[in-house]
Amino acid sequence: MVVAAALLGAVLLFVSAPRDGDFFWSDAPRHALNGIFLKDALAALPWRDPMGFAAQYYLQYPALTILFYPPLFYIVSIPAFALFGVSHGVALGVVLAHAVALVVGMHLLARRYMHPAIALPIALLAMAAPGIALWGRQPMLEIPSMAFAVWAMLLLRRYVDSDRLWHLSLGLLLMLCAVYTKFSAIFLVLAADLMRLSADPRGMLTRPRHWFAALGFALALVPGILLTLRFGSANLQSLSSIPDAPVAKWTIEGWTWYARALPELLGWPLLLVAAAGLLVMLLPGWGQAGRERRADRALVFGWLGIGYLFFSYIDLKEARHATLILPPLLLAAGIAVNRVLPVPRRGSIAAGLLLAATVGWTAAFAPVPYFAGYREAAAWIGQHAPPGAVVVFSGKRDGSFVFNMRANAAQRPDIFTVRADKLLLRIAVRRTIGVTQNQMAEAEIGALLDRIGASYVVAQPDFWTDLEAMRRFQAVLHSDQFVEVARFPVRTTTPEDDRELVIFRNRHEVAPAGSRLSVDLPIIGRSLEGNVPAGR
Repeated sequence: MVVAAALLGAVLLFVSAPRDGDFFWSDAPRHALNGIFLKDALAALPWRDPMGFAAQYYLQYPALTILFYPPLFYIVSIPAFALFGVSHGVALGVVLAHAVALVVGMHLLARRYMHPAIALPIALLAMAAPGIALWGRQPMLEIPSMAFAVWAMLLLRRYVDSDRLWHLSLGLLLMLCAVYTKFSAIFLVLAADLMRLSADPRGMLTRPRHWFAALGFALALVPGILLTLRFGSANLQSLSSIPDAPVAKWTIEGWTWYARALPELLGWPLLLVAAAGLLVMLLPGWGQAGRERRADRALVFGWLGIGYLFFSYIDLKEARHATLILPPLLLAAGIAVNRVLPVPRRGSIAAGLLLAATVGWTAAFAPVPYFAGYREAAAWIGQHAPPGAVVVFSGKRDGSFVFNMRANAAQRPDIFTVRADKLLLRIAVRRTIGVTQNQMAEAEIGALLDRIGASYVVAQPDFWTDLEAMRRFQAVLHSDQFVEVARFPVRTTTPEDDRELVIFRNRHEVAPAGSRLSVDLPIIGRSLEGNVPAGR
């Protein structure tokens, strides 16, 4: 019944989600494309020159972030793309498969603290809560990481009771999976240690198996640490001292930022019930006595408290990061219902009403934004571009356009996309962190576009034209060198500035042979170089 309910919830999320190349968050198409890249690499088996294959792939589809994030979600995505093809919907399906696992794990964990009839609707809140439903309807890492985290904490809590080695081993393995899906899940290691330490302080520190487990876990983290140090400098930079931090760290506003984001993530009805549940857990008569009570309190308060401090310390604050601390609040909501209405029938009705209220809140106040129009522009290019064409894209949602070009690759695998910002700017992750402009004149920009074989340019009007290099680029598009051939409205639910895409055709004779192109990637501290086929 739990699995069936979770599958039904996943279907409802799927049909209510954007899934036709109309991504909202800028990272979403990149996460999807990373999995497609691994699928393509596995099919090509470029064992003679894997780095050359990766460089050439990026030059054709310049939205990869494969080294910037941990790889597990992309590895898990490979079979789905191989079996069902390359599409936005398939990438979304991989996320929702994790969401099903999340609900099942939440149900098993919730049954420790409440009647099974109450545990089921509480578990389904892990799909229905506004913040979870938002990020569960996009190819993002939050829900997959949360699913692994819930199962890890479930097994490690069972280890406290059973002392079975396989509970400890599998729990730590799943904890590694959570971290290798999203690095920020690392705080859960401290939460799990606090839980085990509170139940058995002496055993936690003296038993050899715990030391061996800690050593094995640390060694398994080494590749992730090296990956972050080598390619994830921007992730490290986000910990402190970023110039575009929304609030100053060592202020009341900084340390209450995520508390103020909780209504957005949970909705007020669920948040108030969860707060009541936390108070219930502090009552002397709550739960089982002794080590079990200590472990249960440590699981909920340690998970919530350590996670809250961890994310509050990080300068880069986004509400989605806090999804990883929502499971203990969902458990607390169920504990409150179970305490007030311990009779299973009444408790299940109350929990069902809370679920219904949360679903209603999510539907009314947290629809998933979307930006449609990029698929249509990519399809037009696929229909009109000459063989071996190079297309330059200039706009905010380059990831959406590039993903849709790859999704159309079954019909047009010969088209290369080049980002205008990679030609004219050097950006350190985000403009607000730092940008260096290429000081080319308009004539030089036009000659560069001819030299790389740019047959078409797809441009968002007035994109970053406050920068002189981009202003000159737009001037070239409106010169005699280019002619406008198509326009596509960008349909969206949010007040953003990308409302239209304009396609320009190059009137010049572009280079008849492929050219060598070098692209700087400051986000990972490297440059890539490869051949870009020219249009004819």
